Amino acid sequence: MRMFIAVVLSSLALSLASAASVRADEKQKANSDTEFLTKVIPGTAASVKIIEFAAKNASDEKVRDFAERVAKQHKEFVKTASENAKRLKIAVVSDPDKDSKETVDKLSKLKGIDLDVAFLEWLIDGHKDTTVFDSEVKNGDDAALKTFAKNAITTGHEHLHEARAILARLKK
Repeated sequence: MRMFIAVVLSSLALSLASAASVRADEKQKANSDTEFLTKVIPGTAASVKIIEFAAKNASDEKVRDFAERVAKQHKEFVKTASENAKRLKIAVVSDPDKDSKETVDKLSKLKGIDLDVAFLEWLIDGHKDTTVFDSEVKNGDDAALKTFAKNAITTGHEHLHEARAILARLKK
């Protein structure tokens, strides 16, 4: 009888632990969606200001064209991400002017190819780390948001590849 009670109690403990683990996984996934949106919206909104500055002030035509295209894509990203945040009832605070001011100040002290190179290096640096996006794809709960993050990784890699190619040409 003792053996039977021990087996029943062990089974009960295992099923309770399993249920707690499932609840923790569900909370992790919901938190992943929130973490993703609260990190990427402010950062990308700030990047738009910096990229627009480069689009207006770059000396190289290819850098200007590239910056204009990336700014447009980043604006669309912010719009779509904000719509997802609203749909999921996730509050996101963003002050792109404040967040981008320091970088724009640094870039504004540069002219010509120095500005072009500094902008491209900044953009490359920002597009190298996809950890937040990868985490959303892996851990996110919302299917539409996971797809959005996956597509953003692809676009980010395209930006990274093109920026590196332009930078290599400028540094010749």
